[in-house]
Order: sequence, then structure tokens, then C-alpha cells
Amino acid sequence: MNKINFAKAVKLLEEAYEDWDAPAKRFERGYRRTPYTIMISVVLSFRTKDEVTLAADKKLFALADTPEKMVKLSRQEIEKVIYPVGFYRKKAQTILDISHTVLERFKGEVPRSEAELLGIKGIGPKAANIILESAFGVETVAVDIHVHRILNRWGFVSTKTPEESLKILKEKLTPAEQKGLNKLLVSFGQVLCRPVKPICSECPVVQLCERKL
Repeated sequence: MNKINFAKAVKLLEEAYEDWDAPAKRFERGYRRTPYTIMISVVLSFRTKDEVTLAADKKLFALADTPEKMVKLSRQEIEKVIYPVGFYRKKAQTILDISHTVLERFKGEVPRSEAELLGIKGIGPKAANIILESAFGVETVAVDIHVHRILNRWGFVSTKTPEESLKILKEKLTPAEQKGLNKLLVSFGQVLCRPVKPICSECPVVQLCERKL
């Protein structure tokens, strides 16, 4: 898929987006969204289904939705409310560590630069990009396994890892073209372009897709 067809595909998906009942879309209204709650939700979401993550978000943020409140909880209390997210014990400790770091190094405010975010233990490149886009409106893109898979299926990239896909996206697309791509493609992958048995008969971009996977 060349860049012209890629742009057409994205436009078609944007037009269809409102009709999708995708788990990824429910995050927009699932909890009080602040830079801090978005950052913690991103941590919870790794290797966990969106439905499970959102349920954990709601329970956890009902107890603590600021770093000041979070550090008053014990690791065991956090574990209890976020279960059954994947690696819930490790994530509970990570949440506490991140909260302490935000308080001690950034006066309780989530930093707005990628370099500062990456300096927080537990925040990697993908998480940093999601936080920058979702919390601060930065024109950037996060490439997770869903986005990586769809880009390869379309034939827009031919890569082995999400990191390789991210590098090519940043080379091929302007920051404005990158913005919103993660949310759009993740939702698309949940409702139509599934890893197994994609629903090509209902896909608005089927004529543009090279269907390489």
C-alpha cells in the first residue's frame, strides 16, 4: 500500500469510526481523564484486554485518581482492585513507583516531554507516546501490536516488530498524519481487522488492503 492509498484508508476508517462499538473507544468516557489517570491506565493496559483494563481503571480511580492519593494506598490494596489485569502484582508496585516519582521529581504533575516520561521507571516508548497524545494532544503515534499487525496486513510496512513499524511511520508520515492513528487502528482491529478471521466482507478499506497476513 502506497502513501496515497494509506491516506484514503485512514479517511475511510475515520468516517466509519463513529459506528463502531470498540472497547478502545470506551476509554474516552470510562473514567475521569487527566494526564495522571491516563498514564496509570496505560500501565494497566499492557498485555491486558481493554475491557479488563477499563474495569480496573474505574475501581482504582474511585479510590485514588491523583498521585497524592495513590501513594497512601498499600501495594496490596492496589493489587486487590486491579485484579485480574495481567501481571497485577508487578503493576501495583509500578503504579506506586510512578506515583512517587511524579510527586518527588515533577511536583505532582505528569511531565510533557518524551525524554522526561522515559526517565520514569515503568514508562517505555509506546507508553510515552500514548500519554503525550492522549493527555497533551501532541502530534505523535504509538505503535502497539495491533497497529503493527494492521500496517503489515495492509502492506504499508514490512516489519518484524512494533519498534520497526514505529520508525517507518515516523519517516513516512508527518506528525499531523500520525495523530489519532493508534486509537483509530486499535478500534478497527477490535471490530473488523481482527488477528484471526478478519471481517473483510464488512471492511470499508478492503479494496485498498493488500491482505498480506
